[in-house]
Amino acid sequence: MPDTQGMAAFDAKGFSELPSLTQPGASRLIAELVDESFVEAGLQQVLDERSFTAPRGDGLAMGFPPKYLPAVIDWFIPLLDRAAAAYNACYRDAPVRLRMSLHLGPVTIDGNPPDANGTARNDLHRLLDSEPLKRVLDESDPEVTHLVSVLSDRVYQDVLVGGYSKLRPGACTRVEATVSGKAAFRQTAWLYVPSPSDGGAAAPAAGGAPDGPWRFPRRPRLSQSVGNGTAVAGDVYGGLTIVHRP
Repeated sequence: MPDTQGMAAFDAKGFSELPSLTQPGASRLIAELVDESFVEAGLQQVLDERSFTAPRGDGLAMGFPPKYLPAVIDWFIPLLDRAAAAYNACYRDAPVRLRMSLHLGPVTIDGNPPDANGTARNDLHRLLDSEPLKRVLDESDPEVTHLVSVLSDRVYQDVLVGGYSKLRPGACTRVEATVSGKAAFRQTAWLYVPSPSDGGAAAPAAGGAPDGPWRFPRRPRLSQSVGNGTAVAGDVYGGLTIVHRP
């Protein structure tokens, strides 16, 4: 039987409506936001130990050791939400609003570069394309909600109900995940919105070192000094500093 993998997939709302010329740049942006958020979360190990990374046209999919799932939920998801929010604050004419699915299951890893195949991989993408996930992003405030995620029932039961995550099970909303045109797919899943437009349950505050076996060093923040005039320093995570000296 193949090894069980943690898996995540990402895409962006409205990607297919972009001109063909701009689609590669949008795909690179998603990959950069994902990678930088893992680093900022202190989860470089997740990137180093990826079992596969597969571009998806409008996003990407990746696999990683299941032991990192609590840290991905507790630290990576809130930071990716903040990264998208900070980017959108700077580029209001071309915002990126993200969907993410998270799953756990056996897949066969092969090929060069390696990719994953199996029912669990298929379900990962069905969850990403599911109607409830798309609907909650469509109906949310674009100024508030920049990322919506869906956890498979197995991730929810094993990680949240099992007590391995700081995120309480009540922070997620149970849905029946279905996909238009895929009548055979229907699964229980759990929506998690780090910054809900209705003021509901929010993500744990990002920052500091995560508790538990995934404790990693964090990257230092940017800093800036100025003798006279105005300096602006920051990063894609919203850590903006403005210094003015006359």
